[in-house]
Amino acid sequence: MPVTGNKTFHPLSLSIRLYADGFSFFVCNLQAGSLIRGEHFRLEDGQSIASRLAKELGRPDYFNRQIDQVFVLVCSPSTRVPLEAFRREEADSLYELTFAQLDMKTLRVGYNILPHLEVVELYSISHYVEEAILQFYPTARFFGSRAMLLERLLRFDEEATDSGACLYVCAEDEAYTLVAFDKGRLRFANTFLVASETDALYYILSVWKRLDMDAIADRLVFIQSHSASDTSLPESARSYIRNVDTPSVATLFSNVALAREREVPLDLMALLLNRL
Repeated sequence: MPVTGNKTFHPLSLSIRLYADGFSFFVCNLQAGSLIRGEHFRLEDGQSIASRLAKELGRPDYFNRQIDQVFVLVCSPSTRVPLEAFRREEADSLYELTFAQLDMKTLRVGYNILPHLEVVELYSISHYVEEAILQFYPTARFFGSRAMLLERLLRFDEEATDSGACLYVCAEDEAYTLVAFDKGRLRFANTFLVASETDALYYILSVWKRLDMDAIADRLVFIQSHSASDTSLPESARSYIRNVDTPSVATLFSNVALAREREVPLDLMALLLNRL
């Protein structure tokens, strides 16, 4: 790897967050819990993620000797399997059955084992995108975008002092992930693409009813990033559910300096927290 010329060596991590129409780079000092650099890349017309990744990763800002850990967060469709029922040789078939519309010839199915939840998260990544990353960083580690967030939500749920069941709503770019636990086990987890607040409220209330949750005793908790300042959806939900909470990111990631970094999305923060 090329040397940057900086005589002071501080090992850094590079996190690559992949999404449908682009990717982001986050360089962090995990020892200090700080963000060094964050940069976002949207694809131009006719450009592939793999080719743009290779171009940007070749820059000295991202390919240098100070970066000794690389994490890749893949925001692809995902599904979960009970750990006791998981068979590695069946992962491709199960994923293809779940997401029949995807072209599996271009994808590799990856998985993350979540021991505290006793489930396995399945996700997919393009072969070309994976190769573009591995040519620069052969030891990069890959994660489904919701895997680490699920484990962090479980800890938050176990630490809660309120009685009653809880449904978590995690806001994403154009989707919402809904999660519920029952005595330390994953009870429900699904992601819904939404076009409007009305759609989002419909899905939330549908899941609430499906889980037979109580509008008086149970809680609805909205987990939003620093940048999400819109409170209209939680306010709308309060017309149907008494206990609606919107905890801060610092509450979810208590005593973690990285939680103050406004640029770092929730799923990546959960991943990096597990590396601290």
